[in-house]
Amino acid sequence: MFLLFYLILFAFILQNREEGVRHSLVGEAFNVGYLNFMIMYDFADYQNNNFLEVNSEQLDIVRCDLKYQIFNGAKPLLTVQGKEFIHESERVAQLIVTDLMFAQGIRVRNALAPVLYAFQKDVFEPKGDPFPDKWEQILESDPFVAIKTMGKVNFQSLQPEERLFSFAFISLAALIRSINEFVNSTMSEIIVQETEAHPFSELIRVSYTQLTAEKKIVVQTLSGLHHSGIVLPLVLILGIISPTEYTKGLIALKIQDESRLSDILLDVAQSQDYLECLEQRTNSTRQTGLLIREGENETVEFKSTLRWDIRAGKTNQAVERACLKTMAAFLNSAGGALLIGVRDDGSIEGIESDKFVNEDKFLLHLWTLIRTCLGRDVSPYIRTTLEKMDEKTVCMVQCQQSNRPVFLRQPGFDEAFYIRVGPSSNAMDISEALKYIADHFNKNE
Repeated sequence: MFLLFYLILFAFILQNREEGVRHSLVGEAFNVGYLNFMIMYDFADYQNNNFLEVNSEQLDIVRCDLKYQIFNGAKPLLTVQGKEFIHESERVAQLIVTDLMFAQGIRVRNALAPVLYAFQKDVFEPKGDPFPDKWEQILESDPFVAIKTMGKVNFQSLQPEERLFSFAFISLAALIRSINEFVNSTMSEIIVQETEAHPFSELIRVSYTQLTAEKKIVVQTLSGLHHSGIVLPLVLILGIISPTEYTKGLIALKIQDESRLSDILLDVAQSQDYLECLEQRTNSTRQTGLLIREGENETVEFKSTLRWDIRAGKTNQAVERACLKTMAAFLNSAGGALLIGVRDDGSIEGIESDKFVNEDKFLLHLWTLIRTCLGRDVSPYIRTTLEKMDEKTVCMVQCQQSNRPVFLRQPGFDEAFYIRVGPSSNAMDISEALKYIADHFNKNE
């Protein structure tokens, strides 16, 4: 097997040297051993020289408007550069707090959420992304870039008598296949400019630049923690390889010792948890934006305000009724979403126009109207969320179809039964309502 391995390795080097002339992006590599990666000192230095001192018993999360701020006792929790720990996602704030509690009394040395957040606030945002200034060095130090662009293998191979020889052989072969599949699929999706740089190097650069700031930070974090270069953490974050494949690759290349397997997997898991919490907030905002772009229809309606009559410049119960009848119609039909703070043309008015002291007061008033005018038992079918859109706040009221008929009983107005007909909410007379209820509700009892 020893001879076979080196024959394959030699053939691969020759192949990639030829491909380097043609700037080809496809190849197979079966390489094991040690390579001196360039450590991304920006993150490594930050992590080694900066850490938080907190008392976990005094940590608390306080909601401030639409954001969640972390306090350490009576004072806001600050990064080493004096930046506050405050985020729009409650889940992210909770993750930061629980990570700090878990790490209480020890110096944080892995990819905990507080470290990722602090690095972004102290380094990434005020000073910019440190990677572009050293991009050539980053690419030159990465073994996969060297293999794909020059057919260069600059490390000592494991010997056949070593216990992990076969493990390394198989692990790296699988990694290269995954990277090649990534190249083939990505070339059709990403525009790579024709430059003097090898297409593979340019593809990695473009793929990295298209990441969100948070994902870039995770790539740099894992690179700095594990000395893993750029390609491995990048394809990990893009979902091309799994955390286990990433970790095995580091061990196969002798970059990390096998005794660190569980530590590396924990670093990756914590990084992915952080990104998942961020993505939950992003997906919610993206969903709201998509609904607005699609416009009003049978299951979506916009209202500029909840109670404020913009023309008259005062509160108006008729404005409240317009929102309530939409919710009632959704509940009596197939469900839908009411977006308060959005004008008919899809532009953002914002619930700030309703003149409430804060968002909590807005939600309290909204839920009081729902329980008073639609009934307390509709609460399980209604969910409210607040989203920032164009620096203003939009309230999404998501209504599921109710299992019983919902009547609108608002003081000062006649009782009414509404259903959804196309993009509007229509009131039904008594006989129509009785027939509709018999057809849609009584048969389910």
